[in-house]
Amino acid sequence: MTQNILNIRSYHSCKITGGKEHVFNNAPFLSELNERQWLTQGYYFWTDSMKFAHKWGKSSVKGDYAILKCLVKIEHDLLLDLVGSVEDQLYFDEILHLFYQKLKEADPKAKPPTVNAVLSFYRKEAEENQDIFPYCAIKAQDAYSESKVLFTERGGGEKLPLVTRQQLCLFEFASHCIHNKEVVHPQQF
Repeated sequence: MTQNILNIRSYHSCKITGGKEHVFNNAPFLSELNERQWLTQGYYFWTDSMKFAHKWGKSSVKGDYAILKCLVKIEHDLLLDLVGSVEDQLYFDEILHLFYQKLKEADPKAKPPTVNAVLSFYRKEAEENQDIFPYCAIKAQDAYSESKVLFTERGGGEKLPLVTRQQLCLFEFASHCIHNKEVVHPQQF
């Protein structure tokens, strides 16, 4: 049986400290381990285009930044794709509700959990039983889009969101999935 390998063009924004060679040899950099990480700890990439890698570099790196381009090669079944797979979205919705039920059993006034809380819990559980959460990466997007265009004038007002922010979080143990690294910004590097 042939494995279905996905090739995801990915861009990692980072500080320029240390120069091109340092960035090439050490990036991508592992994110911090804290609740601010949307998809838990891992290597974060913007997918498909440098557009949001530049925006992130300008707004979050604060100062000079570099962008590393690479190809993430990952088995289809090891990616929790919350952007392109309705099946994966349904699965995540199910585990989210299961997690929330457990929280409410412990505290009936519990607030709905964050994406980070749910993923952190299941990633921890997977340390003991990988079948519970067999993934090594997650692809997700937030509600942001640069424009929304009506599908039809006489429809129900449904709109197509265009230019969405999609991120890939590759877990540390899957760093072997990173290929073809190239520093693409700044150009004068």
